[in-house]
Amino acid sequence: MSEATLVEARSFDFVPETERHGNVRSQVQFWFMVNATLITLYTGGVGPLNGLGLSWTIVAVVLGSVAGTLFQAFHGAQGPRMGLPQMIQSRVQFGSRGAVLPLFAAVVTQFGFAIFYIQTGAQAIVDVSGASQFSLFQIMMGLGAMVVAIIGYGLVLKVEKLASYATLLNLVMLTLAALIYLPIGTMIANPQFALLPFLAQFGASAIYQLAIAPIVSDYTRYLPARTSGAAVSAAVFCGTMLSAVWLEILGSALSIASPGVDLIQAVHELGNSFGFGLGTATMIISACACLITAAITFYSGSVAVLSALEAFRPIRSTAMLRGITIAVGGLFVIFASLSLSSSILTAFSGFLSLLGYFLIPWTAVNLTDYYFVRNGKYSITDIMRPDGGIYGMWGMAGLVSYGLGFVAMIPFFSSPLYTGPIAEILGKADVSFIVGLVVATVSYVVLTRNHDFAGELVTVRAAPLNTLN
Repeated sequence: MSEATLVEARSFDFVPETERHGNVRSQVQFWFMVNATLITLYTGGVGPLNGLGLSWTIVAVVLGSVAGTLFQAFHGAQGPRMGLPQMIQSRVQFGSRGAVLPLFAAVVTQFGFAIFYIQTGAQAIVDVSGASQFSLFQIMMGLGAMVVAIIGYGLVLKVEKLASYATLLNLVMLTLAALIYLPIGTMIANPQFALLPFLAQFGASAIYQLAIAPIVSDYTRYLPARTSGAAVSAAVFCGTMLSAVWLEILGSALSIASPGVDLIQAVHELGNSFGFGLGTATMIISACACLITAAITFYSGSVAVLSALEAFRPIRSTAMLRGITIAVGGLFVIFASLSLSSSILTAFSGFLSLLGYFLIPWTAVNLTDYYFVRNGKYSITDIMRPDGGIYGMWGMAGLVSYGLGFVAMIPFFSSPLYTGPIAEILGKADVSFIVGLVVATVSYVVLTRNHDFAGELVTVRAAPLNTLN
């Protein structure tokens, strides 16, 4: 895709060097916006909800975000090097058909989160306008997100860049309002600490960042192959860290200052207290941010769908096919958003958190293979073959490691739908991601120790498309 092309044709397929463009700075703005939605506020309220003071909540937010973002950001370097979206790269570790398991979790998670973005954006519009047509605004948000996603990467990047300036200014103003109108000094001076709430906040912040991992390369693959992998990972890290930590800390302060009040309502009231139309501006900017982020989930969800289908039957990537996939997924999201009541949405949120657990051992296996086992030496030609080529249809080392990592996590799960026995002992603090990452990583290293990588490398070098050129 050239920059002059209106509608992107690429989806799951390789992006040749002639179609690469962009720079690292634009990636910082893009990833900043991915977390710059009011939904992020709720993550920062986990510690205070369980009695943790603001100062220790800030420590937990920062440490948890760093831990989760490190794994998320390392995926960024894979995009320019491989020229492929994130989840199809899993064929190396899991096989072309074995990769359908994490692909399925990625599809449902991406389209599932879109429901919440549409709900939140529509509610922000209702709060500002005073209108009662919540359903109409949901439909408008969904259709708008579909249009942006169908046009594709180029438009998403440009819209995110423009929105980042308004969002940054808005956050600065909200922070000033918080410093003026909230008893920040008093809250900071109260060193209320308890280990279990601290662990709960740490885990929530880390998992919130890890949830982004399945989409990272979708948006770094268009960068020129010569782009420094370290620079790309740093851009992803800094962008998502800044918005996540900023909004989570603001959310934690509002949770303590306004207990029992919905955080979005609390932000609106804080902005109104400051004046200058800040409350109204915040809701409008929030609605725009939700629409754009919903478009991102539509985009990545459709890529994952086509990646899974292509493992069973060769598919030629076209703008029409990508557009139809996004439209079908988008209409499903709009219908679900209109159908689900607020009480059901709470249960659905728990369902999505369980799905997120499926992606944690995938992250471990994928990164371990890329950085330590195969060291980024892949045959793109074989990855794109439905039969998996040298990687096969079923990658047993990846599947077994994934399974072991997931099973090891179950006692540590802590979600609205299920809490494991060890999580109960820990006061429902969720540290399952640590267990999953460690077990899946160690298992994969052990299970691949006897693989003939030297023989595989001969085939990789001979492949028309590979990461060695």
